[in-house]
Amino acid sequence: MTSSPETIMVESDWQARAKQRQKRINMVVGALFAVGAVSGFLVGFFEDESVGHLTANSIPPWLAVLSAIVFVISSIYGSWKLMQVSDELERVIHTKTMVVAGNIMMIGYPTWFTLWLGGIVPEPDALWLFLAGIISNVLAYVWYKYR
Repeated sequence: MTSSPETIMVESDWQARAKQRQKRINMVVGALFAVGAVSGFLVGFFEDESVGHLTANSIPPWLAVLSAIVFVISSIYGSWKLMQVSDELERVIHTKTMVVAGNIMMIGYPTWFTLWLGGIVPEPDALWLFLAGIISNVLAYVWYKYR
């Protein structure tokens, strides 16, 4: 069977749109990465090493407030922008991965807290709960995207 010129044009048009969509996604992710890198650099630059890493008062209060504001705004804006440039399948994958990450955190914290009340485990640590959510999100994304 031979391909007609119209079929070739449709396929190339679809491919061009897919490349444009991927470019827009990469631009959003790249911009968010750059904002995170600058924020991380500033935190590392102003961190008081005598206090210790990941402890209270290890960075100036103004930087903590600025970093929190930048994180909230970039997370909200980045999510909104990614939803605009993603196709339907990608949105479904992102929704499923967020449900997995949310379940990990919603099940993980009460379980850890209950075991802590029983004296079996140390006090719940927000950093480990956050990392569990991020790691489960990445693993779920890889699973749903490439299975």
